[in-house]
Amino acid sequence: MSKEYIIPIFIPHAGCKKICVFCNEYSATGFKLKPNINTLNDTFNKYKNYFPKNVNPYIAFYGSTFTGMNIDLMKFYLDWAQEKINSGLSSGIRFSTSPEEISEEKIQILKYYSINFIELGIQSFYNDVLIASNRPHDIIDVWNAITLLEKYNIDYGIHLMTGLPNSSYNKDINSALISTFINAKTVRIHPTVILKNSHLESMYKNFKFIPESLEEAINKVAKMTIIIESVNKKVIRLGICLYGKEKENVVAGPYHDSFGDLVRTKISEYLIINFPNLIVPINFKSNFIGFKRKNIKLLEKSNITFHNKNYFILNNNKIDYISLLNKLLNREFI
Repeated sequence: MSKEYIIPIFIPHAGCKKICVFCNEYSATGFKLKPNINTLNDTFNKYKNYFPKNVNPYIAFYGSTFTGMNIDLMKFYLDWAQEKINSGLSSGIRFSTSPEEISEEKIQILKYYSINFIELGIQSFYNDVLIASNRPHDIIDVWNAITLLEKYNIDYGIHLMTGLPNSSYNKDINSALISTFINAKTVRIHPTVILKNSHLESMYKNFKFIPESLEEAINKVAKMTIIIESVNKKVIRLGICLYGKEKENVVAGPYHDSFGDLVRTKISEYLIINFPNLIVPINFKSNFIGFKRKNIKLLEKSNITFHNKNYFILNNNKIDYISLLNKLLNREFI
C-alpha cells in the first residue's frame, strides 16, 4: 500500500454538543481557536512544502464533530478544501464526527464535495459506557450512522477507546469483536488517558475513576488488534497522538510515546510463544525483536527464523499473517 499524505486541520470542539469526560482538545492538540482562511492556507502550504512535490495530500479535519457544526461553517471548511482539490493540489477530504451527526440531510450536502473517508467516534458499543463518558450518541445512533454510510457507499472507519468509565475488559474486547461485523475500512484504538482540565481529571482526583495501567492497556489493545486484523481490517493507529508540550498535559493513565510499538511487540510475543517453530518474513523482524529488544530472550529460546519471502511458514506450510492470527485466536487465549 502506498503511503498516504495528510494535511491535518484542527477545529477544536467545533460542533460538539457535549464535552466527553475524557476530552480536552485544547490540551490534546495545543490549538485553541478555530482556523480562519489565513490559518487554513498557512497550514496547507506548510505541510505541502514538507511533502514530495508530486504528492497530492488529503485534507483531514480533526478535533471537532465536523458534521455537528453550523451548516454554514461546515460548508466554509468544505468549500476551502474543495477549492484545493479542484486546483489539483489535494486528493480528497476526510473528517471525524460523532454518529448522531450523520443524517440523510447532511449526506445530501456532503455528496457535492470530494469526501473520501469519514471516521466515526464510536468509542464503545455499550450504552452504559457511552452515558458514563458523556458521549452525545447511543448505540441506535451508531447503527443508524453505519447504515447510512454503507447505503451511500461512503468509506468509513471507527474509533474505539479502552478503559472508559463503566467499561471492562470484556466490554472492550466485545467492542473489537462487534467491529469485525461491520464494513469499516479502518479502526483506531487508544486507551483512556486523563488530560488536564478534562472532567476525567476531576473524577480521578476525587477517586471516582481509576485508569488502566500501561501493561493492562497494552495486553488488551494487543488482543483487540489481533481480533480486528484477523478479518483483514486495518488498525491504523494505536494510542493517543500527542506532540511536544501537549505531552505535559497527561495527568495519568497509560500514555506512552511508543504505545503502538509496544502493542506490536506484545502481538509478536504471543506468536513466538504459541508458534515457536515459525519462519517469519524479514519485514516482521523488528516487531518480533520488539520495542527495545523486549522479545529477544523469547526469540533466543525459540526456533524462530527469518526469510526474505512475504509469507510465514508454519509446520512446513505457507501461511499469511491473517491466517496466522486466526490460528492464534483458535488457541482461545483471549
